[in-house]
Amino acid sequence: MIGIIVVSHAKLAMEFLETVRLIMGEQKDFIGISFSSKESIETLRSKIFSAIEPYRASGCLLLTDVLGGSCTNVCTELLSIGTIRILTGVNLPMILEAIQHRENLELETLSQKVRAGAIRGILDLKEFYEEKQKRKT
Repeated sequence: MIGIIVVSHAKLAMEFLETVRLIMGEQKDFIGISFSSKESIETLRSKIFSAIEPYRASGCLLLTDVLGGSCTNVCTELLSIGTIRILTGVNLPMILEAIQHRENLELETLSQKVRAGAIRGILDLKEFYEEKQKRKT
């Protein structure tokens, strides 16, 4: 199974794990890594490298919080590993998409689907409901 690892500053990753448990129940091979201001980059690197180890053969999707941040910057060191994909801008819709489809898709296809799910999950509700209303009439 493709592992899913959420890497974030502060407690965001852990809150995503808790939210997913609430919505979908306990998930295997779903890990959160938090980075605090009290930790060194070496500590973060160690946590990430340890977390991906079980998935080097089966594949791993890393979801990070923000491009240019420490979490993403450390993950870029893994770009040369063919069994790892990294997406930035993590949000709940993309995590749910990843969990729902990771058993049926190859890593590259899963990465594309998760990215598309993240984008679909961002809506201006006023526009959304106005468009929906127009289609009814």
